[in-house]
Amino acid sequence: MTGDVSEDVDADALRTDLEEIKGAMGLASDHPYWWRFWIVEGICVGLLFAVVQFWLREGFRPWIVVAFGGVIAGCELAKRRLRSNYRPPTGVPDQRRWGLAVFAGISVLLVGLRPVFESLDATNAVRLALVSAGAVVGVGYVLMGQLLAASGIRAVDQYAFVVGGAWIMALAAVIPHVPFLRGWEYAALGAGIALHHVGTYTVLSRYEDGIR
Repeated sequence: MTGDVSEDVDADALRTDLEEIKGAMGLASDHPYWWRFWIVEGICVGLLFAVVQFWLREGFRPWIVVAFGGVIAGCELAKRRLRSNYRPPTGVPDQRRWGLAVFAGISVLLVGLRPVFESLDATNAVRLALVSAGAVVGVGYVLMGQLLAASGIRAVDQYAFVVGGAWIMALAAVIPHVPFLRGWEYAALGAGIALHHVGTYTVLSRYEDGIR
């Protein structure tokens, strides 16, 4: 009877089914970079935006330059360590290329709007830059969620980017209208992004523990 069952099993079909099941499990189980990315990125963004805010308020200061460079260097080292342990499945969008594309979009927008910035006072120029950059980054996050969906990544990882994008766009739209945040717009945006990213890390890490 055992022999009959073995003969009825299609080894190739079974192998294909197993690969599909492994793919449906998402990145967190076999590829932890995606959920650990959130805690590193959240802390980095929160610190970096705070330093930028002090730069805007205080002007050029040696300690600000040192802090800015230190945050960037520390974040890059942390990300490299994560990437060294990350083995992405075939077809998953590359996070570095995605980040580069978002940065390029922000750069084009800021360069193109330079005449507009120069015609505004400092307060409104800061607000325009914040809203413009927030819109580009937010859309970039939403699109990454869609790319992950097209790559067969589990829904919870997709939603992390989609919700993050919507949250960033909402922050960029609301912050300029809050009077007590005047002069602290970038720090507020950074804190809001950090809050989402750390919260996302917490949720995904617990989800990961739950499926082990």
